[in-house]
Amino acid sequence: MSGRRHPFVHPPRSENEMIRFLFLIILLVTGAVVGLAFVPLAAALKLSGAADNGVSWTAARGSVYSGVLDGLSVNGTNYGNAHLQLDASALMGAALQYEVDWTGTHGQGSAKVSVESGRTVTLKDYVISLDLEDYERAARWIRQVGGKITLAGPAIRFKGSECVLAEGVATSDVLDRNREVLGSGWSELRGDIVCDDGKLLVPLESENAAGTRFSSYLRVAPGTPGRFEARISGRVSRALAFALPLAGFNRDGDAFVYVPKAAKPAPASPE
Repeated sequence: MSGRRHPFVHPPRSENEMIRFLFLIILLVTGAVVGLAFVPLAAALKLSGAADNGVSWTAARGSVYSGVLDGLSVNGTNYGNAHLQLDASALMGAALQYEVDWTGTHGQGSAKVSVESGRTVTLKDYVISLDLEDYERAARWIRQVGGKITLAGPAIRFKGSECVLAEGVATSDVLDRNREVLGSGWSELRGDIVCDDGKLLVPLESENAAGTRFSSYLRVAPGTPGRFEARISGRVSRALAFALPLAGFNRDGDAFVYVPKAAKPAPASPE
């Protein structure tokens, strides 16, 4: 093809014009980005569909780029306060994604969180630490000595209140902190996180040198009551068999089972 120029295309006449052209593009992009930075965080989250998909808050401060949500709730479950930083690498996706640092009554954590249509909430690259000492339904011996459960993994996804994807590992220091009741010599207390019948299942298992096995199962989902059960089985010494009922365990054949008592309903206010 000849070097003939299209009559409607006029390339820059010099390097100076090319530089001015590039600067113009940069200024336009920068202007758009700066304008976006001043969009209130609450407005951005409402436009993203978060407010219509089970996510609510009592107060929102900051902009779409960086802000704080107080009284953050997901499908009716309160999680405390969260600092949000927009994940620029996910701007081309179908949903806003934020890097979230969360602090609540029962723990703290961090994750990349996105909310999509259909009440779908996804946590990516999450690390969550739950403090059992402040959990009102934890066993008394756990609350007295303390203990934490740490969840870490690549992804957890809920669609409404249903767990549809769970990948990660749970670990806990409960056995190490409660040697006086449960004895020593336990292996690492851990388990693989999975979805089970629509609930997020957090299993923890360990065994000591004497052949005593400890297992616990926590089933949770946003907006629904969690269910916890702990079981000690295998070879149980006489001393441990004596101590376990004092710690709230009930005998179930050759094993001992702990199930938290249901919380008492609040008394009705007088009319």
